[in-house]
Amino acid sequence: MKTLFIGQNIIYLKSVDSTNSYATEMLRQNNIPEGSLIYTFNQTNGRGQRGNQWESQPNKNVALSLVLHPTFICADKQYLLIKIISLAVADLLADILFQVEMAGRIKIKWPNDIYIDDKKIGGILIENIWRDNKLQSSVVGIGININQTHFVSTNKSTSLALLTNRETDLKEVIEQLCSHIEARYLQLKANKLENIDFEYLQRLYRLNTWNLFSANNQTFEGNITGVGDSGKLNVLMKTGETIAFDLKEIVFI
Repeated sequence: MKTLFIGQNIIYLKSVDSTNSYATEMLRQNNIPEGSLIYTFNQTNGRGQRGNQWESQPNKNVALSLVLHPTFICADKQYLLIKIISLAVADLLADILFQVEMAGRIKIKWPNDIYIDDKKIGGILIENIWRDNKLQSSVVGIGININQTHFVSTNKSTSLALLTNRETDLKEVIEQLCSHIEARYLQLKANKLENIDFEYLQRLYRLNTWNLFSANNQTFEGNITGVGDSGKLNVLMKTGETIAFDLKEIVFI
């Protein structure tokens, strides 16, 4: 692993229900070095936002968790971590899809999904551990569809194999991803927030376009204008008002 700390301590699991659950339990019992990587090619009960499950065929995709200790992030700025992890996954995919001219079609769907056009290729779940209202540790769970070509639960998923018509080495993907995450994490530690925010907006799914959404059991047209410092999605309404939606308050249609 050609990194300074991300992925230098590796735990490989032949099979596990959830790498995030495994990593969280380890944190409860031990002091785990920052950058520790827990990965498997057979995750049986992967978790996502809103209680969703992650569909993944054995030995086809990447499922991993990283342990970080981002104590330098203030409580009201914790969404920055989601931003840099999302950008790191997008960086990885851009490298792989550059040759098939799809790098510009990679989008970050708020709050934590990675899309190619209108199909999901990856998801992120970050679970934070707090002590005395201070962020102590974060378990960063990432799932990316790599070599799976058939999805039972949805027709809105895609994979690298479907996009490139070839299989990709899973271990190479993990090594490249760790390098990109380390670069973005160091960018965050260096407080280069303007660069992070600019690049994040460039990748934001449905930015500055009118689309249908649902909130409070009502469907409406809205225009995403950005994401606030606290992580809320800013949506311009037809009335001219901009509303900030929190997690689980708005659904993309």
